[in-house]
Amino acid sequence: MKKLNLRLPYLFLCTSLIISLLANGAEAQPAGTANFYNNIKSYNLAALWRADRLRLLSLKQNEPFPEPYGTLGKNYQRFYIHYTTVTKDPANPYCYQVQGKTRVGNQIRPFSGTITVTQAGIYKPGSPYSPDSYKGYKRGQFVAKAELKEAGQDGSMISGNLTTDFCINAQNQLLYDTLDFGIDGYQNNQFTGTIKKPGNGTAQTLKWGDYNLSTTPLSDVDGLTIPPEYEKYGWQSFVNAIPNDLRPANKAAIAEEKRQWWK
Repeated sequence: MKKLNLRLPYLFLCTSLIISLLANGAEAQPAGTANFYNNIKSYNLAALWRADRLRLLSLKQNEPFPEPYGTLGKNYQRFYIHYTTVTKDPANPYCYQVQGKTRVGNQIRPFSGTITVTQAGIYKPGSPYSPDSYKGYKRGQFVAKAELKEAGQDGSMISGNLTTDFCINAQNQLLYDTLDFGIDGYQNNQFTGTIKKPGNGTAQTLKWGDYNLSTTPLSDVDGLTIPPEYEKYGWQSFVNAIPNDLRPANKAAIAEEKRQWWK
């Protein structure tokens, strides 16, 4: 009986896989951009997710760094997430080690995990997103895979994609993109994924983002707006902290919205 030679098929499979990966890497950029994946590893992206303050480039002033708004499940229950530390992995320039806390209602859980850049691009001149009115800047976007694990045996696993907008100034500094801060629909750091408890086959949809929440009923051109049917799912203090034509803002609600619940 002739002995089968499995070496050649194995080598062919490995070669095909490598070629496929290289081809995918060559196209690793968001739509409408030029590839920036190989370049972005030279920058430290940590300050795009965790910083003491945010520079509003268009207004030339600072404001507190935004806390993301999040939703959980079909009722868009309010979900909180705060990064306490973000550190670039010395062994992988695309990977960032993150720690922080999540909150649903009054339940707060520590988490740890990674955010790994998988695509990156710079918008081409003439693109609707290119900074024609801000000379000296380039604008871009990257997509990262976030994998976070809450502490404890019953801690949930969070997995999904995080899309972040950035800009680069004339000094080659990569910054949080606030060139369009304040325009209708402004947002950044949009996460879409799932959260799943161990041993539970049902994963719930999870979203979060800075300033707004795209692709949800809460998204609005004027910023986050909570439809009345969702207020009872953790959004009451947010609603009460905003004045309207019928009532002033509630001081207790404002204090709750500003409270550093992760400390």
